[in-house]
Amino acid sequence: MQVEQQLTMAEQPPISHGESDQRIPDADTLISRAVALRETIRAQAAEAEVLGRYTPGMHEAFLDAGFYHMLTPRMYGGYETDLRTFAKVIIEVGRGDPGTGWCLCLGHGHALTTAARWTKKAQDHVFNNDTGYFRASHSLVPAGKAFPVDGGYRIQARSPYQSGVPYSTHSTVNVQLVEDNADPDAPPRFLQVLIPASQFEILDDWGGDKIIGMRASGSNTVVVDDKFVPSEFAIEIDWLAEAELWESEGTRIHHNPMYLGVSQGFLNLELVSCVVGAARAAVDEYTRLMLSKPVAMPPYGPRRVDPMYQRDLGTAVLKTNAAEALVLHAAEVYTEHCADAVNGVRAFDRKSDIEVFGLMQEAGKMACEAVETLFRSAGSSSAGKGQPMQRYMRDVLMYRTHTTAQFDVMAQRVGAVQIGERNSVW
Repeated sequence: MQVEQQLTMAEQPPISHGESDQRIPDADTLISRAVALRETIRAQAAEAEVLGRYTPGMHEAFLDAGFYHMLTPRMYGGYETDLRTFAKVIIEVGRGDPGTGWCLCLGHGHALTTAARWTKKAQDHVFNNDTGYFRASHSLVPAGKAFPVDGGYRIQARSPYQSGVPYSTHSTVNVQLVEDNADPDAPPRFLQVLIPASQFEILDDWGGDKIIGMRASGSNTVVVDDKFVPSEFAIEIDWLAEAELWESEGTRIHHNPMYLGVSQGFLNLELVSCVVGAARAAVDEYTRLMLSKPVAMPPYGPRRVDPMYQRDLGTAVLKTNAAEALVLHAAEVYTEHCADAVNGVRAFDRKSDIEVFGLMQEAGKMACEAVETLFRSAGSSSAGKGQPMQRYMRDVLMYRTHTTAQFDVMAQRVGAVQIGERNSVW
């Protein structure tokens, strides 16, 4: 059960997607590229909201920066970037524009889960596609049917909230298996199917005024109209299974514990990194306003010397700093749990997963509170259409609606697991 640990940077082989004369970029390089793109990301944010995705120019910039290769296995020309660095890059992109960060992150992040769960035959096919990179959107909610046929399945699905799909090469859709001779009393069976972009339609149902926030996230609905999917591109999922992972397809193929592929903890890493980016962006905008605008009430002095504005900014900075520290720590905890599992120390079980999940959720809560504090304090003019602070507030409100952001539900589950209760809803 022993799996080789990740190579050090000095041992990493050259990447193989057209840049054979370069080494895999280290953490500082990737993060500095994200920081350097901040003003470019901000400049396209308003247009991205209307489009429902970041602009084609931004897409090219992310390609040039290598952001579509961070979590792709080295076997397929990727970097196998550690999760702490990945989270930091997404925070910095989100600091430019949270919706753009969400679209980048949720499209590329599934390189990790695809490498973790699918067979090598399937991975050889999808990672070696003609675009030169792999991105796959994925919505968790079952949204269609799979009908068994010779060699695979016919898929009919209408799957909403496929974040990052406009620039994705594939989409992962959850569907219910429909079998002619199935036991009517047996629980339903579900599949995840990996479908190339040529076989699904993206509906124009995101961006603009169609949704309140994260308008640039590319969270469109995907429609699969009676398409054939070979069996190797479908895996069965059991929502009720008690997870105790020691290894996975990904750890066996890629010899990297990161590809154990536990979904809940990693999913929250993606989402909350974007929200921490939103908090950083709000702090930047509030600071700009504080340094340039007067107090609205007598004696009309500059905001920068007013104790109320100083207090609100300080409160938001403290929450944002703590939220980012929690995210980066949780990325390391997740990585350690994966390494412990594949090295036979202890399984990655429900308690391990919920520990990471809870850390991420607490970070998301604090980041949202930071944005909400600054939005209230910034004044009515910052709530107007086109104002950055309004966009950041709408973006975190959209995150607040996500099922993983329901803090009270998570608190109950953490308590149940803490006392060993196994029958609590996950």
